[in-house]
Amino acid sequence: MIDDYRELVAAVREKTDPCEVPAAVVFNCHITGLAVARSLGRRGVPVIGLDREENGYGLHSRYTTVAGRCPYPLDDERGFIDLLMEIGSALKQKAVLFPCLDEWVFAVARHASELSEYFILPFSDVETVERILDKNLLYRKCEERGIPIPRTFYVNEQSSEQIASEIGYPCIVKPALQREFTNEFGEKVLRAESREDFLALCERAGHHALLAQEIVGAGIDSFYSLCSYIGRDGQAKGVFVGRKLEQYPPDFGTACLVDSRYVEEIVERGVDILKQFGYHGISEVEFIYDEKSRDFKLLDINTRVWKWIGLPIQAGIDLPWLAYADAVFGNVEAAGRQRDGLRWVYLKDYIALRRARAGVEETTLTRKDWLDLIAGQAESSGEIVDAVLSSDDPEPFVQMIESLFTKRQYYCAC
Repeated sequence: MIDDYRELVAAVREKTDPCEVPAAVVFNCHITGLAVARSLGRRGVPVIGLDREENGYGLHSRYTTVAGRCPYPLDDERGFIDLLMEIGSALKQKAVLFPCLDEWVFAVARHASELSEYFILPFSDVETVERILDKNLLYRKCEERGIPIPRTFYVNEQSSEQIASEIGYPCIVKPALQREFTNEFGEKVLRAESREDFLALCERAGHHALLAQEIVGAGIDSFYSLCSYIGRDGQAKGVFVGRKLEQYPPDFGTACLVDSRYVEEIVERGVDILKQFGYHGISEVEFIYDEKSRDFKLLDINTRVWKWIGLPIQAGIDLPWLAYADAVFGNVEAAGRQRDGLRWVYLKDYIALRRARAGVEETTLTRKDWLDLIAGQAESSGEIVDAVLSSDDPEPFVQMIESLFTKRQYYCAC
């Protein structure tokens, strides 16, 4: 892993020059970036992995041709773009960019005209991305177009007291723009059990643009996602549906166990929503099943690859490859039907979840925990897709184990 930017650019020039196909630049390069690097690297694509921290799993993959540290866009967006431009000038062909978190998407989308000299951005322009990632704009547009969403209140446009008297409890308070909120509070949303809780949360987080929503769904397995690549021609080139089975932290965390489960209604609704917003590229459209209305309601749209992208890849819907091939070669052939019955797991969080449920306060994971889970996977005859562990690419798993014994953990709310 290279810290010095000049050395990084020199390594890019040296190691990508012999390659016949354009490179892919993946950032941030943690769990999500690792899956993208493996997808493309196994097909012979040179991968340049960038991250603000040296502990990103993807930086340690054999499929990452060059791995280096880069500025974090929320701290130094101009510095990050300048580094990309230097990397681009060292390439003999335009590379394809794969941002793996919202702040990285915004950074490159805002500088698309500048970056286009050296790179291909396989997703929509910044105006389209902003309409989707800003939940104030997203939910307003859904209301205009009759797209079902949970009952929503706009905290910065209405009195908190008025909302408190109208909304049911428990409810959630969430940001219009996620990343800075998550960086501050360590959670994607906050839960209010009562009127007093709600007003306190609005006061505590009021410097962010906030929304309040009713809680729908009977449990964690009410969450479904339409995962797709919409090509530059506006047609769906690959579609996949996954269902969240577990998340960590238990309340409003990120997925740590997901299964492959095709639902035609979700495919049709999700693709239609993306077309209504005029979006092309990789995305995850999140739904929750509301048993009262017996309908799938839209929760969110991620205009990028996401944490469990490895599941659709293993299920036969290789979204990073579809995006790369469409960007580089054009006229990409659509993928077939997904393979159902697979499960994706991020062991580190899944074990922590099991221990929390067992009432184990100590967060250190024991050797037996790991051996039990790994043995359980081996007995599953290939039906488990591990986020990190791979027989042909073991170093990221070693990195994950080593990181368990450091004081500061890599944090990535992806």
